[in-house]
Amino acid sequence: MNIFEEIFWPQFIKIERISKLQLHEQVAAYDQYIQDLATARQNWINYQNKGPIERYLAQEESYNNNGILDYYLILQEDGSKIIIT
Repeated sequence: MNIFEEIFWPQFIKIERISKLQLHEQVAAYDQYIQDLATARQNWINYQNKGPIERYLAQEESYNNNGILDYYLILQEDGSKIIIT
């Protein structure tokens, strides 16, 4: 199962083993597929390595020649920085 590419109903019912089922069985199989897909996607999100969690705005104490603050750093959950100039 590729969690990044969902199979939509028109393609799903064309799968050989699904096309041989009765309509109510096809619907049940598709419902199960969607539920399994949602679970797999949520697990993928939950278990990604996100690094240390830092939830604050850090002000960089760097001033230019005019005495004006150059930029702020927004620290993300993964510890990387977004620089706002």
